[in-house]
Amino acid sequence: MPFTARLLTLLAVISFLGACAHVTPPATPPAAGRDDRTAGVAPPAADALRPPSRALVGRILAVDAARGFAFVALATEPPVAALAEGAGLIARTDDLRETGRLRTSRYVRGRTLGAEILSGQPASGDEVVF
Repeated sequence: MPFTARLLTLLAVISFLGACAHVTPPATPPAAGRDDRTAGVAPPAADALRPPSRALVGRILAVDAARGFAFVALATEPPVAALAEGAGLIARTDDLRETGRLRTSRYVRGRTLGAEILSGQPASGDEVVF
């Protein structure tokens, strides 16, 4: 039995020392004004791909023209800034013709957003972009 206890103790010490070899000290922060992630990286070319200028928010479900209000069915991942109260949105047809300008309200229920119609005459099924 004493031989087994000594062997297990030796095994525990070896595994502990082996684990310590894999721990590295934290990296030192970069010097002020210097960023290693962008060092040696050229600025993007003029013809490089850019993100779209209009981000899809969803499609108009229904329009209440008398009250100047529209309900928008949200896309799978709408921009978070587009859901803030007072954000400006554009309604357009599938051929990208603008049909109206909207302003978001604080009405957000599940995947539905309420928006006030500022100008134009958006119709049900129009695409809404931020």
